[in-house]
Amino acid sequence: MNITINKKILKKIGIGLLGTFIFLFIALLLLKNTLFQYIVESKIKHFNETHIGQIIIKDFQLSGISRIDFDSIYFISPFDTIGTIDTLSITIKPFKALFGDIAIKDIFWQNTTMTLCKYDSTDNFSTLFKRKNADTTQKTTTRPDYTERSSLIFKALFDILPEKGNISNINVLIKRKEKNNIQISIPFIQIHDYKINFPITISDKKNQQHFLLANLISPDDRTIYSKVVNKYHEKDFFPGFEKIQLKTHFDTAFFSIHQTTEGGNMLLTGQSELLHFFVNQPAVSFSDVQFDKLRLDYHILITENAFILDSTSQVHFNQLTFNPYIRFQVYPTKHIVLKINKPSFPAQELFSSLPEGLFPNTSGIKAKGNLSYKLYFEVDFSLLDSLKLESDLRPEKLSIYSYGNVNLAKLDSDFVHTVYEKEQPVDQILVSYSNPNFVPLQQISPYLRNALLCTEDGAFYWHRGFIQEAFKNALIQNLKRKRFARGGSTITMQLVKNLYLNRHKTISRKLEEMLIVWIIENMRLCSKDRMFEIYLNIIEFGPSIYGVSKGSQFYFNKKPSELSLPEAIFMASIVPKPKHFASSFDSTGTLKPAVQDFLKFVANRMLGKQMISQSEFDAFQPQVELKGEAKKFLKSDTLSLDELLPPINFY
Repeated sequence: MNITINKKILKKIGIGLLGTFIFLFIALLLLKNTLFQYIVESKIKHFNETHIGQIIIKDFQLSGISRIDFDSIYFISPFDTIGTIDTLSITIKPFKALFGDIAIKDIFWQNTTMTLCKYDSTDNFSTLFKRKNADTTQKTTTRPDYTERSSLIFKALFDILPEKGNISNINVLIKRKEKNNIQISIPFIQIHDYKINFPITISDKKNQQHFLLANLISPDDRTIYSKVVNKYHEKDFFPGFEKIQLKTHFDTAFFSIHQTTEGGNMLLTGQSELLHFFVNQPAVSFSDVQFDKLRLDYHILITENAFILDSTSQVHFNQLTFNPYIRFQVYPTKHIVLKINKPSFPAQELFSSLPEGLFPNTSGIKAKGNLSYKLYFEVDFSLLDSLKLESDLRPEKLSIYSYGNVNLAKLDSDFVHTVYEKEQPVDQILVSYSNPNFVPLQQISPYLRNALLCTEDGAFYWHRGFIQEAFKNALIQNLKRKRFARGGSTITMQLVKNLYLNRHKTISRKLEEMLIVWIIENMRLCSKDRMFEIYLNIIEFGPSIYGVSKGSQFYFNKKPSELSLPEAIFMASIVPKPKHFASSFDSTGTLKPAVQDFLKFVANRMLGKQMISQSEFDAFQPQVELKGEAKKFLKSDTLSLDELLPPINFY
């Protein structure tokens, strides 16, 4: 009897609970739009009250229990309307939503227009997500956690990305001060089983480029595979970059990324590859710089405050491979470490990998033997003077039997050197003792030789073409000034630049200059005395005055062997700015005080290096009298003090 009663009671309770659940479910269905509208409106209101930018949604509703429809979404900054979305419909996975995870099953997105304006330091979009009355003190003391930030990005990619969808008509207009606006157009994006395919067009008024992108995202494996195919004409300027004359092209690009964790940090592994890539830009080179193959197999560790490219990563550069280590610490100070250590490898791998266009004079070098290379670079941007730089390329039983397109072996024989100004030949110098204007080294005043060693390259007779300490100090100064203000040129580098290369400051010229210098010095193609002798007989000592013989006549009506100590130091001082020598003088033809101080400084250094005696130093007067054609060029100062006085090489 009691059992029967208990069963009836349980049955009534069950029916009651079921009825209550059905009632609540029906009530939820009846009130779902009201609840949904309240939640969305409160979220939008809270965002608009706390942020400078505003979001306005004309209409929105919940269809069924999983589909959300939005109509006419506006993104507004204090300046103007940044963008609009006509229609956005999202279907979420309701079961995951019950546990607080938002996962999109499919998406329908139509007609998006964005207008982004950038003028100098102002724009119309940065304020969109900035908070009102932000606590600037808190902002400076709160440090971002990059592991956490990257986790959010990959969570959006792998956990929220829809399985399928259809997105159409996305247009982004980027307005710039130069009035050369950039238009980015995506006519459609197709998503099916996490496969995302779409074309993209980037254009300006004159140039247009097209790409096709195919992507596969695997949420379970936390992996992304991407392929980009180029469909634009390789000779067109890149849209928006015609002003700097940038052209770039590649046939196909591949990219993969796999996300895992390691010791609480994020680990990204994968590959990126460019096939048949070229770039053309006057600051890089005057011809196309071509790479048959560029590939990076990478292992990137993202910590709370740093990004680390581990040395297990490998760069494939045409035929050359190496394993770089890069660490970029963002805070508490910006700190960069770069290491490369490539032990013995065939030298021809390097020479065959030199990109066509970047090394036009030395392409085709043929060599036997091996090379090894080490690089260590470290800089803390809060302590620039502590910068460290060590670079060492060492030959191992190396022999070079073809130097490419330049005759490096000519240095030890007679040859004709053609001088160019603005790409036009202006003079020819016969580098031969049969030329009466070619002065043997021992017939040039030791004052001038030693003064040039003090001002241009104090370690010329001891280094192998490069002074790492000078490079390091020049780099420190450039970083401090945030521009290229100083180089670290040695006499060998200046000689190579004059004999083999143009005067344009391109990346190509500098790289090729360094390679030729390394070959001349390490293969010992001529003696140091011979290099110094050629250098003194071809460099510019005044406006279109080439060689020490013409230079000494131009200023003092003397032979190079007859120069006095002040005259020699003066001629050495104007080598960096030979066309502006007259700026060293005032209107009366007297050396300016700053120039006199500089001449005294150089004389003192010559004394310290025992290049002159104490009695010669005591008798030194920092003044010269122009007696040659140079006195006709005297004029008022047109250069700043930094331009007027050359930097001293202390090594």
